[in-house]
Amino acid sequence: MLIQQILNGLTMGSIYALLAVGVTMIYKSLSMLNFAHGDMMMVSAFACLSLYQLGVPIYLAIIIAIALAAGLGLLLERFFYRKLEFSSFTNVLIATVGVSFVMRNSSIVIWGTNPQLFPQIFSTDPIEIGGFLLIPQSIGIITVAAVLGTALQLFFYKTKTGKCMRAAAIDAEGASMLGINVTKSRLLTFVISSGLAAVAGILLAPMSYARVDMSVLVGLKAFAAAILGGMGNVVGALVGGVLLGLIEALGANYISTAYKDVISFLILFIVLFVKPTGLFAKRHENKM
Repeated sequence: MLIQQILNGLTMGSIYALLAVGVTMIYKSLSMLNFAHGDMMMVSAFACLSLYQLGVPIYLAIIIAIALAAGLGLLLERFFYRKLEFSSFTNVLIATVGVSFVMRNSSIVIWGTNPQLFPQIFSTDPIEIGGFLLIPQSIGIITVAAVLGTALQLFFYKTKTGKCMRAAAIDAEGASMLGINVTKSRLLTFVISSGLAAVAGILLAPMSYARVDMSVLVGLKAFAAAILGGMGNVVGALVGGVLLGLIEALGANYISTAYKDVISFLILFIVLFVKPTGLFAKRHENKM
């Protein structure tokens, strides 16, 4: 039973982690909180479902939906957020809230409010191994999150573009003086974070149906995971998401399912009381 709960926690934690990485990337690069991030996840899931209903094979629909999400992130940064020049934290924050309302209400008009069945990406037939039931869906979600997390780290630390993005996020003015295109780095940040949100939404939809409100609580927990790991730290966001998922699953099993959300946020408050910067303090690295 304990192993099963840990697996459940890792499954949801992987989804929180993918969303949290997008949240923390935008915060680190642009010093803004994107409250429309969760809605990007929801819109991507519906876009993928619509493509599938039109006859597009599910895996091709997934690729197209992720590309559409990345494109939407690019358009929002280029023609909306950039116009604000990122000069006021409050103004940009209000702008993201406005984008969130537009995306959610537009989704209601297009897809309605009824939950819609999403096709299974991974098998849900349990496999028994030594008396333990292994669900391919859970293993698939955890694997996807692990692969993407590893790929992001390799991208940021092993490629020229990734290093430039890190430099621009740490010190935009200094990076610009070194010839780094900070504007391009910020644009790529939105593209990558939107793509990650799309992946998270497509992984979550088969478990919870495609719903307009599917991002409300999950999006909030993504912010909690980013804060828990240390806002602005990509590795911290990954670890924070996994920890939040484990705490939620174990709390639901050993205390009560009715209080699982309360337990996870209570642990968050305790951690932040002890270490306000999160488990992984935000670091500025000089070595590129």
